[in-house]
Order: sequence, then C-alpha cells, then structure tokens
Amino acid sequence: MLYVSFKVNHEDWSKGINYSRNSLSVLDIKPSTNGARLLIEFKGKEEDAKKLKWNLSRVSKFKYLGTIIVNEPIERILSNYIIMNGIATNDGIYWTVILSDYTELKKMLKDFVEHHIEVKVVKVIKVKSEDVLTARQEQILKIAFEAGYFDYPKKIRIKELAEKLNMSVSNLSEILRRAERNVIETFFRERS
Repeated sequence: MLYVSFKVNHEDWSKGINYSRNSLSVLDIKPSTNGARLLIEFKGKEEDAKKLKWNLSRVSKFKYLGTIIVNEPIERILSNYIIMNGIATNDGIYWTVILSDYTELKKMLKDFVEHHIEVKVVKVIKVKSEDVLTARQEQILKIAFEAGYFDYPKKIRIKELAEKLNMSVSNLSEILRRAERNVIETFFRERS
C-alpha cells in the first residue's frame, strides 16, 4: 500500500478563499452523476463561510462541514481512489491518497497527464500491510474524529455523519465499530 502526496493548482471551486485567514480541507470524495461529491471542512469566520454559498453545517464556533458537487477533472479522477485529505493553501491543493501499489500510482498519474493536469508528487510512502486499520477504516475514523463525533458532547451525530459521507448509518456504524475494536485490541496487545 502507498500513501502518495501531491500538489495541483487551484480550480474554480477552490479559488476566492483567503487562505491566510481560513482553511479548507476535503475529507472525502465520491463519484457523482454530475462529477464528484466532496465532503468539505471549512475553518474560518461565519461571514467567510457564508460567502462560499455552499451548504455548510456549523460543527463548532469556527468549523463547518458540508458537501459540494464539483465537475472538474481532478476531482473526477480522485473520486476513483481513497483519499486521506486534500488541503487547500495559497499555492494550490495538496492531496494525500491511498493506493494499492505503484501500478495504481502510474494509472492515476497517466489520467492526470491525459487531462492536461499539472501535478507535482511531493511524497510517496510505502506502508506495510500489517497495519491495524484498513485504508477505509482509517479514512472514516479520521473524518469522524475531525467532525467531532468522538467529542463530548458530540458535535455531530452518526446519522448526520452518514449523510455527509453518503452512506447508510448501519454501514458507517459497522466501519467505526470494527476500526475502534482494532485500535483498542492493538492497544491492549501492546500493553501486555
């Protein structure tokens, strides 16, 4: 398994945001009939969040979650892979994806080249297959954690999180339970 980080230039949907005052992260991407459906986390002031005209839900004082549909080639390509995140900065968007091997990396890069997308690979990390969590469990657990699902009191309920991830509550619940079990089991195994 590979963790691949790369940078691409901003597209129309991510332009116009003052990144020195705000932050924008893409937590998940799913294919959609109109392109790609992105789960977005925006951190910033309420007036800046409203300027985006996206359907965002406030999860804390300066943190918002929501989904947007984007019909851009980068996101359409990435919707076929498991992403850890996409972090928007002043100079572009830095994506981290999880790929099975170097063949899959070549295929993804070939798709970018065919669509005339300028991409700069920043880092490739080969990960051992004996990880505690599957790539999907790690991704879902990270999204739930960042959304405030594990906070007390919860900032988002499982039903809302499932809607944001475009999955059933039972499927999300099963993934979270298995991930939690794997983490807890590993913790106690290492302590004894």
